[in-house]
Formats: sequence, structure tokens, C-alpha cells
Amino acid sequence: MTTPNPQRQYDMVLLVVPEKDEAGAQAVVEEFRKLLVDNGATLEKDESMGRRRLAYVIKKRTEATYHNFLFRAPAACVAEVQRKMRLSESILRFLSVRIDEEVKHGQKVARNTKPRRPRPEAFDAPYSPPSPSPSPTIPPAEPAGDSRE
Repeated sequence: MTTPNPQRQYDMVLLVVPEKDEAGAQAVVEEFRKLLVDNGATLEKDESMGRRRLAYVIKKRTEATYHNFLFRAPAACVAEVQRKMRLSESILRFLSVRIDEEVKHGQKVARNTKPRRPRPEAFDAPYSPPSPSPSPTIPPAEPAGDSRE
């Protein structure tokens, strides 16, 4: 019987409403950073991506301040942070993805994939396009008509 790892790895992106200036957006991010750490998360990456234009209009807004967190935390911590983000008027959207399974899967695929070796004839001679072959001659067709003998 194996014990599950309570510290899973997550990637979270949140969009702060554009009405907040830079200091206001940083205050919102700091609030959620503190909430993550207080609930037992260990931050691996904490990156502000700046103000960007949205791909489509969300709640009549065309831009937002993006922020990215990469962290390890128990599932209860992530659930609590997501609940607070849903209630917050300052968060336009957020997305949190558990990425430890994808990393494990990628490592497994890399382990099981054989490395490709280039074909030796590909590097022996420089590339030259094939020479055109002469077109075959087609005999003329017999005229269509009455053939009486």
C-alpha cells in the first residue's frame, strides 16, 4: 500500500481586473500569495506577466494584468485558494492546472522512446534533384470509323 503524495505540483495563472493600477494589482497578487503560503504551499515560481490584451472580451473588459504561480501544495490548499478567487471582485479569471502527472508522463515517454539515428546515406553526398526521365512515346491511335475489309 503506497501513501499518496499530498504535495502535488500546480501551475496557476490569474487575471487581475484592469481597473487596478500596478500597485493595486500587486496588492491582490500579494493577498493570494500569502493565502497560498499560509495554507502550506511552497512557491517554485512567482512571475508577473504584466498587463496584456485579452484574446476575447471577458465581462466587457479587453485587457488584464496576468500573474503566474508555480507551486507545490496539498489539494485542500488549492481548493481554498480557488474558492477565494471565485469570490474576489478583483480576479477576472484564473486557471489552475495540476502538472505533476504531465511531467511524469513526459518522462515516461522520453524513457521509452528510442533515440533516432540519421540514415547514413543522407549525409554521404550533397542533395541533387533527380534528372528528368525521357517521356515514353505513345503510338498514334487508329481513326474511329468503319473498318470494312
